[in-house]
Amino acid sequence: MQIDFGAALTDLFKTEKKWVTLILLSVCVLIPFVGQIVVMGYLYRRYAGERAGIPAADFDFSDFGEHLQAGLWPFLSGLVAALVAMPLLLVAMLPMFLGPLLAPENEVVILLGFGAGMILYLVALTLMILFSQPIQLRAWLMMDFKAGFSKDFVFSFLRKVGLSLLLWQVLLSLILMPLASVGYLAFFVGVYVVMAWAQVVAMHLLFQHYDLYLARGGEPIAVNPALLRVLTKPTLPPLPQPGPPPVP
Repeated sequence: MQIDFGAALTDLFKTEKKWVTLILLSVCVLIPFVGQIVVMGYLYRRYAGERAGIPAADFDFSDFGEHLQAGLWPFLSGLVAALVAMPLLLVAMLPMFLGPLLAPENEVVILLGFGAGMILYLVALTLMILFSQPIQLRAWLMMDFKAGFSKDFVFSFLRKVGLSLLLWQVLLSLILMPLASVGYLAFFVGVYVVMAWAQVVAMHLLFQHYDLYLARGGEPIAVNPALLRVLTKPTLPPLPQPGPPPVP
């Protein structure tokens, strides 16, 4: 199979209340920490459900608590992974500080140290993000904090699809730069809409790479049944009103 980038870009707009979903997700992005967890919980439900034959549902604020519960432990697993990688980021930044300390009057050494430190920092940050994604994927689908820290799964996922995932996400980042600039010009409101849409695209790409991982012989993740529970009940048509009694 091949990665369909166009499908990732347009997937948000395939449901009936797509614009309402986009606005509500943008509102969640505004909420510190909790909003991010809710968005991720909703998206994991959406894409895990689709792979189980459940049609994609629009975001509904009445399911806020359910999405929060779905996203809590995996969010913590990603946070722990980031904290573990923090020393690596600090080490990568050392050249930025060593230059001024070792040669405070040598501008060339300072500039070289800053450049080398910035490159090392970006590489370390990219690796941290890349390694955290399979950790969160497994923790989210199993709704289990410890399940995400499976060394076999993480290295197998990265070995089979890691490079492809990285390249597609770099392309997404390049597209987001001008869009975010336009969003800032729209009284800063537009940037939150762009951020919400970008998270949908990134999650769609992650699940496409999970499908690709399985197609390449990867081990499937046992999805927690609670993640597949349909939350928002469909709207039923109104019952017919009784007519007037028959005239004898």
